[in-house]
Amino acid sequence: MNQMPLKTGRQRMGRPRLDPEVARTNRIVTFVTNREMTELELIAEQEGKSLSAVVHRILSGYLKDA
Repeated sequence: MNQMPLKTGRQRMGRPRLDPEVARTNRIVTFVTNREMTELELIAEQEGKSLSAVVHRILSGYLKDA
């Protein structure tokens, strides 16, 4: 098998790191009912966003108001 030689001395490519205050690195796991899941999926579809993005928006909106 031919292996590619390791490239050294090059600048790292890829996405730059986010500010730790902005990066979402913590995970919350919860259970929802079938009805709640259906409602969340409907909202996500209507907004054209991922389910995760919708749940994050709802949660962060609640926390801002608290």
